[in-house]
Amino acid sequence: MQASDAPYKVLFQDRRLFEETVRLVAPRLADGLDFHAAASLDKEHLTALARTRVQDKLRRVERRSGKLANGRRRYVLALLEFQSGHDADMAWRMRDYLHLVESGLRQSGTARAEGEVPGMLSVVVHNGERPWRAAAECAGPLTGDAEPAQVRMYATVDLQALARGADGAGRRLVPGGCLATLAELESSPAEALPRLLLEAFRRHAGAGSSEFRRGLHLRVESALERRRGLAAGLPPLSDFERMLAERGGERMTAMLDATLARWEEAKVAQGVERGIERGRAQGLEQGLAQGLERGRVQGIERGLARGRVALLGRMAERRFGAGVAGRVTTLLADETDLSRLDQAGEWLLECDTGEALLARLAGRPPQG
Repeated sequence: MQASDAPYKVLFQDRRLFEETVRLVAPRLADGLDFHAAASLDKEHLTALARTRVQDKLRRVERRSGKLANGRRRYVLALLEFQSGHDADMAWRMRDYLHLVESGLRQSGTARAEGEVPGMLSVVVHNGERPWRAAAECAGPLTGDAEPAQVRMYATVDLQALARGADGAGRRLVPGGCLATLAELESSPAEALPRLLLEAFRRHAGAGSSEFRRGLHLRVESALERRRGLAAGLPPLSDFERMLAERGGERMTAMLDATLARWEEAKVAQGVERGIERGRAQGLEQGLAQGLERGRVQGIERGLARGRVALLGRMAERRFGAGVAGRVTTLLADETDLSRLDQAGEWLLECDTGEALLARLAGRPPQG
């Protein structure tokens, strides 16, 4: 599947998916956070510029302990960016986003004092098929020896790599978790997505996972529509939810089996049609080439035959006169077999009279 921000914004409303993501990239930080007190940041707390530029997911998570000077609980802001393609400037983009968020908090009065500015975690969720190769660092503050240090600006969650077992940092997914479910969908072919979606609905059937299921359905629907034109065969979200509750989703399984069968039939039909078209095109091309070659050869043979007939006519005129020569060329006018014309030339030399020659050419036995 290809990346799409809208489904991901719905998906990461799910508390468990968000928590699994933070724990994957920052486990020590996650231990000190209260994910039940996580919420999307009210964009009114940001400036207009920050609201315009920070377009993906920004979540506020309270810490389990510690308070700010104003008496409120300390918290962390997590900025999630969803990417399907390579972006070599990702570190600079994330640094720009974080700066805009902090400026927006200060200007809105949410974080007036230095100690009120929250800690910030930036994560890139990559679901593209090509490997994520962008540098996760950019030039940072000067060190004691006046050399620029490398400051990590974001963590990467590479769903394709994780689906294969582990990412570049050796991190692995929790089996059966939300992130593992999402990674499996992202790394599977289009034909497998409806059945995997049903399995995901069964696995995450709790009332607290409704946003996660809605995001998965939207993600699969958009992928099928864009890549294979198959979205019309995917039952709507309401049917998925309703049929899953009826006898464990047996009706939904049957419906999906029928849908997949129709897709397979369509794929086979398309393959047969493409094969026929290719065969027809190849046949026409081959036939044209053969026809041109045959025509070329026949043209050469006809030209040689006409020349040979003209030569035989002149030889007959010298031996037997113009009358015999005219009848010879008439009898041989349609002859294209060069071997037959060679034989006619031998008869012309063997025969003593014009009548004998004409009899042989006409297929009559010579008269004694």
